Amino acid sequence: MKIILGVSASIAIYKSCDIARQLTKEGVQVTVVMTPTASTWISPVILSALSNNPVYVSDTDHGGSMAHIDLRKKADLLLVAPASADIISMAAVGAAPNLLATLLLSFEGQKWMAPSMNPAMYAHPAVKANIQKIKGYGYQVIPPDTGEAVCGDSGEGKMASVEHIVKEILANIKKI
Repeated sequence: MKIILGVSASIAIYKSCDIARQLTKEGVQVTVVMTPTASTWISPVILSALSNNPVYVSDTDHGGSMAHIDLRKKADLLLVAPASADIISMAAVGAAPNLLATLLLSFEGQKWMAPSMNPAMYAHPAVKANIQKIKGYGYQVIPPDTGEAVCGDSGEGKMASVEHIVKEILANIKKI
């Protein structure tokens, strides 16, 4: 089984390392696609080492000129974890300013998002509307946990646990 792990800029980015490692340990081939901002928060080298695959940040990475087309043909599922308010918004309106957002438009397989953001952001009506919109497009959304965020605020918005996300993805992979 092959999946694309999309990584957007959220404080929960460190969890994407554990997701890549856990899925790889389960025999899943993981290819990571990061937003440009996410690649400044955590080195693509780390995710490459954990996934045993090259990491993509732009459409021209690794000698290609249309990575969003090449990558979509090589995966069964696309998981964005963490999914920031920004990437969810791009998916909701069809904006494609970076490789990950372009891939969300071109990928024809199952698409999953694990939202991660400040509780006040997650509660905002625009974010709620965007999540409903992407669900209408067929995205599966793994609800965030409730608790204390890194900033100290409490409420719903912190990304679901790595264990829960991996369990959901592995259960779904068996259905494909």
